Amino acid sequence: MSHWHYQLMRHKLARPNDVDGEYYYAIHELYEMDDGPAWTDEPVQVTGESVEDVQKALMLMLKDIEKHEVKDYD
Repeated sequence: MSHWHYQLMRHKLARPNDVDGEYYYAIHELYEMDDGPAWTDEPVQVTGESVEDVQKALMLMLKDIEKHEVKDYD
């Protein structure tokens, strides 16, 4: 059985001299699978059919970031 949550992930930049830091952060969907976690290749976008949909998505993302903290994107 699997389930998922939003996950804030730290990405290492391939060429850190292009920007000020060596890392950037993005939100992905992380799937807890029987054989270990898997996450989306690309970060999620915040979209919705209404303002309320976008607000709800952002609130869920913030809640999951607080609960699951940051993981490194490998």
